Amino acid sequence: MSEEHVDMSVLGTLREVMESEYPSLLDVFIKDSEKRVRALNQLIRTPGFSAESAAQLQPLGMMAHSFKGSSSNMGATRLTELCRLLEELARNQSAANGAAVNQLVQAITDEFSVVRDLFDVELQACTLR
Repeated sequence: MSEEHVDMSVLGTLREVMESEYPSLLDVFIKDSEKRVRALNQLIRTPGFSAESAAQLQPLGMMAHSFKGSSSNMGATRLTELCRLLEELARNQSAANGAAVNQLVQAITDEFSVVRDLFDVELQACTLR
C-alpha cells in the first residue's frame, strides 16, 4: 500500500545520501508540509475567494507548484500528482471552478495525512536502526 503513496526507493536513496541527517529531513518535510496544507486550506476558505479570479488563483498555483516540488523530492508520488493537477487548474483559469479547486485541496489534505503517517513510521524505524 505504501508504494501507491510513496516511492520507497526514493526514501532509500535519501536515507543513504543523508545518513544521520535523514530523520531531520523527514521531520522538516512533515512540518513544512503541514504548513503548506494549512495555507492551501486557509486560502480557499478566505471570505471572498473565487476560483474564477486569476489574482486569487495565482498564489494557489504557486503554493501547489512549491508543494509539488518538495513532495516529488521526497518520493510522495500521489501527493506530487495532486499538486500538479491543482497547479495546472490554477494556471488554466478558464477551466477553474470552485468545486474542482475544493476537491483537489481536500484530496491533497487527505493524501498528505497518509504520507505523514508513512513518514512517521519511517522516522520510528530510524530510531531503531
